[in-house]
Amino acid sequence: MKTIQTLFVTTSVWLFGLSGLMAQQSTAPYSFEWEVVAVDSIPGMTTVRLYAKLVNATDYLTSVSGWDEMPGFIETTTSFYQDPDGWATPNNNNPLLFGLLPTLRYDTWITIGIESAPVGADGEIPIGVFPPETGFWVDAFEAGGDLVMDIDGAWFVTLGSSNGTAGEDLRVLVGQFTTDGVISGMLNLQVFSEGVASDDFMDDVYSIMIPEFDAGALLGLEEGMTAAGWGVRPGPDGLHHDVGVACQWQCLDVLGRMVESGHAPDGRFVTRFGGVVRVWRDGKNAPESRWFPVN
Repeated sequence: MKTIQTLFVTTSVWLFGLSGLMAQQSTAPYSFEWEVVAVDSIPGMTTVRLYAKLVNATDYLTSVSGWDEMPGFIETTTSFYQDPDGWATPNNNNPLLFGLLPTLRYDTWITIGIESAPVGADGEIPIGVFPPETGFWVDAFEAGGDLVMDIDGAWFVTLGSSNGTAGEDLRVLVGQFTTDGVISGMLNLQVFSEGVASDDFMDDVYSIMIPEFDAGALLGLEEGMTAAGWGVRPGPDGLHHDVGVACQWQCLDVLGRMVESGHAPDGRFVTRFGGVVRVWRDGKNAPESRWFPVN
């Protein structure tokens, strides 16, 4: 039986066989969260980013993996958009190219902490992919299919680079995905708590489910910052809305969970979170819905 073990020591990576080991699942202190980048980025699709949510500012995410006993996968009910000028990681992405190649901005990729070519002066390094032979899982993903690491697979960075550090927001970017389907999955994260590796490899590995995200649910919704008849301005305490008449309102996060609600007698209210805001103007039964990028 073949599984994967990844040992990171400064700038070296070894992968070798183990058997009969399971990552920590029920006690995992970490989680995933989604952030909407753009709706109709590619016509009929939504672009979202997936973040690993860690615990301490100095926690370090060093690898995302899957193997035969504990597959890692990200799947959609349709397909992922893969730009012809992009690749599985953003290692070669140059933001200066986005004006010439506008769809490259919405390419689907996996990463640890970077969204474009690494900046060495900031301590960033390129994302490594294992195995280096792309036929194991990269090729199918780059063709628009699901990402499935069920033999040996991983993407990684090494401790000492800045890529994997949680920072003050306790988040590390692990991927961008463009699709019109429902995204779900599970990934194995190797996290060094407070930046310190455990003696036992598996003590740092956590199998974590990705919350389901319906990328198609936002299609057809207008971005609220530019919606006619619905004034919005940013403020220090959130987004200030003015719909002109008394209303009931709700704010839903990107997974459709209600995070705020209220009644505005004068049509003015404040939301503190990004996501979908619904408004029922007095005298009307059907709500108006707008989406707002996560701050």
